[in-house]
Amino acid sequence: MELQDQLHATLKEMMKAIDTGEGEAIVASVGKIDQIGHCLGADTPPMLRHYLEKRSYAKALDFLEGRDGAAAPNC
Repeated sequence: MELQDQLHATLKEMMKAIDTGEGEAIVASVGKIDQIGHCLGADTPPMLRHYLEKRSYAKALDFLEGRDGAAAPNC
């Protein structure tokens, strides 16, 4: 599985854990997201890297699912 796919799956798991209040699962997801973030290569989109560095996980998930407003043209 590609790293961005792993990141996407982990972000979705974390959001589900947040919704259900599973604290230990949230902590585990954050650790896994950090690990994946350190392994992402130079070809990682700068906005995705920014979201991960700032721990804007909902925005990172939106970016991976194509719902990120920052990627849209500002006309």
